[in-house]
Amino acid sequence: MAPIPLGAITGLILSSTTSYLIVGRLFHPYQKKTPSTWRAESWRQHLLAMLLQTIAGAGLGAAFVLGGAPPVGIKLFELVAALWLVLTACILIQALYVNWDRGFVVGLIIDWTVFIAGVLLVCGWLSAGV
Repeated sequence: MAPIPLGAITGLILSSTTSYLIVGRLFHPYQKKTPSTWRAESWRQHLLAMLLQTIAGAGLGAAFVLGGAPPVGIKLFELVAALWLVLTACILIQALYVNWDRGFVVGLIIDWTVFIAGVLLVCGWLSAGV
C-alpha cells in the first residue's frame, strides 16, 4: 500500500486507540487543573480531532516518501527524531502562552511521540515488504 493512505489509516487507528488512552484517560486529570482553558467536550470535537489526526497521518506518510522511504533502521529513526523535534517545539511554544498544566503538556508530547513513531514505523515496515 502507498505510504500516504497507509499513514492516514494508521493515523486514524492510533487516534482512536493510543491518543484516546494517553490524552483521554491517562493525562485527562491534568486538564481538570485548568478548567478555564478548556471548552466543553463533545463527540463532534472528538470526531474532528480524529479526522485531523488522520490527515496528520497522511502528512507523515508524505514526509516518509519525501524522506526517501527509509526502511526500519537508523535512517527511519532519524526521520522520526527530526519530525518529533519539530512537533515538540510547537507544543512547548504553545504551552508558553496557553494555560496548560505541565502534566497535560507531557501527555501531549507522549501522545504525539507514539503517533509519529507508530505511523512512520508502519510505513517503514510495510514498504520493506515484511
